[in-house]
Amino acid sequence: MWFGLPDGRQLHVGVTPDFVARQKGHPALRSPDLAAFQAHCDAHGVAYRADAEAGVPRLFLRDPFGNRLEVVQEGHPSVWAHASH
Repeated sequence: MWFGLPDGRQLHVGVTPDFVARQKGHPALRSPDLAAFQAHCDAHGVAYRADAEAGVPRLFLRDPFGNRLEVVQEGHPSVWAHASH
């Protein structure tokens, strides 16, 4: 499945016959209006979990294949932190 964004960026998601959905690792996408995205999910029956534990408003949801996705409010400073898992 290919997702095209208005600015030309793309996100490609695919599966293989022995595919296992990711439970921990995941892509994170930014939304300019997280509240509007949340309302869109509500209007279309898309399940999600809201979270601000990391100090950033965000939602976690699953793609149609079961992969974990994160959507964060645009405008927060991105900080990379190394963590051992």
